[in-house]
Amino acid sequence: MKSYLWHLACGFSSMLVFAGSAVGEANGADVARALDQPLAKLSIAEQELPAALAEMGRQAGVTITVDEASADLLPWGRQTKVKQIVVENSTLRDVLPQVLGALGMRFEIRPNDVLVTAGEPLKRINRRGTWDDLKLLRELSETEYTPENFEKVKIQYRISSKVDAPALLHGQLVKSGRGSIAQILEVATASLGWVWFPNGDHVAIRTMEAQIANRMSRRVTYRFESEPLARILIDLADRAETAIDFEPGMMLKLPATVAQGTSLMLNQSSIRQAFELLQAETGIKYEIRRNGIYVGLSDNIHGQAAGGDPTAARGSGGAYVGKISIASSDGKYSYDFLLRADELPDDILEYRRQIIEEYIQKMRADMAPNDAIHSPGGAGE
Repeated sequence: MKSYLWHLACGFSSMLVFAGSAVGEANGADVARALDQPLAKLSIAEQELPAALAEMGRQAGVTITVDEASADLLPWGRQTKVKQIVVENSTLRDVLPQVLGALGMRFEIRPNDVLVTAGEPLKRINRRGTWDDLKLLRELSETEYTPENFEKVKIQYRISSKVDAPALLHGQLVKSGRGSIAQILEVATASLGWVWFPNGDHVAIRTMEAQIANRMSRRVTYRFESEPLARILIDLADRAETAIDFEPGMMLKLPATVAQGTSLMLNQSSIRQAFELLQAETGIKYEIRRNGIYVGLSDNIHGQAAGGDPTAARGSGGAYVGKISIASSDGKYSYDFLLRADELPDDILEYRRQIIEEYIQKMRADMAPNDAIHSPGGAGE
């Protein structure tokens, strides 16, 4: 019989008992095998989480590393304490998901160690989590999704009021397979271009664009001296944990002093302020999209490339996304103006995206009303 008991300093407690045959011994060199090595007896009390995990790893013959930024998201940061962990004839592979899951964290196996990081819902809070956040996250992770169970969850929609967000989410929930409420929420919101995260006693839902903007509010301090512009932009995007795409060939059209020798000094400035500063000083422009940050050349640079024609720069980037038709005074013909994405304000682009999502879901319902849509691997697997 293998069993363990653990308590967190926040007052959460749980006892879990497992029955099964013992796992064969590992040689300690292979991290994955070390995780499956049974621990005859292990007791840890009143230790900070990194120290507690390090001791668990030491006894199993594997190094467990806690990501610094992830630890800072816990209510007490790295000082968050584990009150008690008692393990008897169990493995780290069994124990770690339970200990870390209560803190909204997860682990991944690397060649030389085990890395502990924050789970996506905890990361999306983009601030130090509270015990209420973690309590809700744990409940959502342990409760099976059913319409009745989901009705008990408080939801705050931070979505454009021009669409029926609850109806859109409901349409995806019923197609998202089986699993915990947390798993099904992840599948359903992702299919709509949204994200979710715990916020006290309720779940907050917002667009991926809004989530990226929130991550770009993180404050950073560092200095670049005569560095390639692309390297600076990639570094900023990495700090925002966001993908970045560049307009093809854009660096070749910028002056060499800008493309290869840009300097930037930030002192507790937001990542978004850094992008705004670079936009003002280098001739680039950026746009927050669902899949990340898109960086291209400003209209002025495009105009110079077009031989100085100011009209050539206007609306020169991206495909057409809309049309305005104006009837003539006699009604016999009309003027049609095609619009590109960079010619429309952000709120109109967001409204357009939401309308597209709504009609895509309607078309899917018409084509396959009874088919389930599952995430890769299946939410219930």
